[in-house]
Amino acid sequence: MTRSSRASPSRINPIPFVDTDMTPRRARAQASTFWAALILITIAACGQPPPTASTPNSAVASASPPAETPAPADSPRPGEIATEQTPPSVVALTEGIDVSRHSGAVDWQQVRDAGTTFAFVKATEGIDLADPAFAQHWPAMKTASVIRGAYHFYVTEDDPRAQADFFISKVILEPGDLAPVVDLELIGRNTKPGLADRFRIYLDAIEAHYGVRPIIYTSPTFWDKHMDDQFGDYPLWVAEYGVDSPRTPSGWSTWDLWQWKGDATVPGVTKTADLNRIHPELADPSVLLIPQ
Repeated sequence: MTRSSRASPSRINPIPFVDTDMTPRRARAQASTFWAALILITIAACGQPPPTASTPNSAVASASPPAETPAPADSPRPGEIATEQTPPSVVALTEGIDVSRHSGAVDWQQVRDAGTTFAFVKATEGIDLADPAFAQHWPAMKTASVIRGAYHFYVTEDDPRAQADFFISKVILEPGDLAPVVDLELIGRNTKPGLADRFRIYLDAIEAHYGVRPIIYTSPTFWDKHMDDQFGDYPLWVAEYGVDSPRTPSGWSTWDLWQWKGDATVPGVTKTADLNRIHPELADPSVLLIPQ
């Protein structure tokens, strides 16, 4: 048989040879030496393991069962199925409000404590009108852990690119904020033909800057009268009151956000606010947020 590469064979000294031609005294002495050596060898063999060559660490590790490593606290236990954690910001999107300077002062912590989880605030209108309350609302919403969003009131008579640039100059969105909103609900008396084409110029500029598709806010009656059905791939925030479920404008098969009541009393809002909710069957609410 071949030697193991992991350890040397046991090494025991050979028994001393006795010379049978010796004198009796020498023979007795040699015999005594022989028996003494034999006794010592026997004791050594019984009391201690034979010395072996040093064993590499890898050999020792393979001979012993590996120590169990505790699983992380959030790891599934045997028999459980690993599930993906839902981001807190997605869970928080339930009931919301929207406000502007017309709503008066807002105590955002009180709003949050009353159960409002997200809110939109007006930031800009047209090419030169900034809502004076926006600068105060924006940081206060973040401090109160209200998922925040900003909207632009689109003026159909103004240049679409200039409107986009104006909104961009006033609103810095961070990961976890709601996607930018454009509110299209009124037609100016001097509006030129080609509204849908100009509106898309605005949408494209906003998407190019923020990296997400903007949310379109409108009502079914307005949209079906003035716009076409080519915008159904944008998130929809529909406004319709006094109904169990809102109608969807032409081009959309469903809605994502619903403004279901206007001018409501909300704890923390000095005057009034509009009430909104997320579609209960929205598969992935994160599509409404700036990506992390």
